[in-house]
Amino acid sequence: MNDDQEHLARALRTLAHREPATPAPVSELVRRGRQARRRRTVAGAVAGTGLLSAALVVALGTAGLGPAATPPASTAVAVAPHSRASHPPGSRSLDARSVLLAAAETAAREPATSGRFWYVRERTTKPARYLPKGGNPMRGTPFSATVATTQDTWYPSDRGASSRTVTGQDPKVAFASAADEARWRRLGSPALAPEKPSTNDHDMDLSFLIGNHRFPIGKLLELPTTKDTLESRFRRLYDEESPSDWSPAKPEFGEYVWSAARDLLAGPISPGTRSALYRLLAEQREIRSQGQVTDALGRTGVALALPGTGTGESAGEFRLIVDDGTAELLAYEFRSPGESEPTLQVSYEDMGWVDDLGDRPRD
Repeated sequence: MNDDQEHLARALRTLAHREPATPAPVSELVRRGRQARRRRTVAGAVAGTGLLSAALVVALGTAGLGPAATPPASTAVAVAPHSRASHPPGSRSLDARSVLLAAAETAAREPATSGRFWYVRERTTKPARYLPKGGNPMRGTPFSATVATTQDTWYPSDRGASSRTVTGQDPKVAFASAADEARWRRLGSPALAPEKPSTNDHDMDLSFLIGNHRFPIGKLLELPTTKDTLESRFRRLYDEESPSDWSPAKPEFGEYVWSAARDLLAGPISPGTRSALYRLLAEQREIRSQGQVTDALGRTGVALALPGTGTGESAGEFRLIVDDGTAELLAYEFRSPGESEPTLQVSYEDMGWVDDLGDRPRD
């Protein structure tokens, strides 16, 4: 970091902290069948001068970091060890709106790229589950452990072309305590992770989702590139959604945008669409900034969180971690109510366009 960037970063860290507004009610976000949905990664490394510097420009140019009637969405919080706060206690964090507007500025400067396949490498950590010898799944596992595996995916840009997934790579099991491991051993040490990776070629389009609407890559690249037109498209799609396709109820529009962003920011959307989506997210008042954290891979980014106030799987906190130097999406996390550790972590290790199945992006 040069002297000018250091001055900008220091000035940003001294921006006045404001108390967050009370979170608006958030309905359940998990629609029927959503458990089987794959998580995907952001489109490429985003060029620019850095999100922190861009955020300072946005903050100084927007009359108090947001509309007068809009409470800032910023808070300083204690976070779990796997997403440790990387700023010292008492430091101040920029509100979510300014972080997202800065990300929009950075994304807009990224040149458009293309290829025959969009490649994603993701590392997923989730609670361990197993089938007893009787074959019937247990409602609750008698021990606490997590399983982490890596998946590679190649999404074709040409409609009808083959796709590929390589799953179950580098499995790691971590028990919450020695007592949990002992309970697992007393059960006969059942397998909790795949024994070896599995390579699967598919003769079908792998789509991204906006609600229940499927978008293959070709359609994804045609999405609007301005905030207003993208919002209009989202509202039309939202109005077409059937309440019966959501459990227990159709979400509010802001929640719908957040849910879609988790997928679209992980796909090869154009720089203009990515910028527009960040701007649309900036208008959603429920989103909160939790300051700088580190993800499961040890990378530093800004945590943006959406509180869940429903029941079941959606009661908890949903979090996106964005690189504060590039606006790249680093990870997605979910925390169950009352839990300090994430229930689900998806860390995006690598992504980008390639020309052949099996290829990986070059640095």
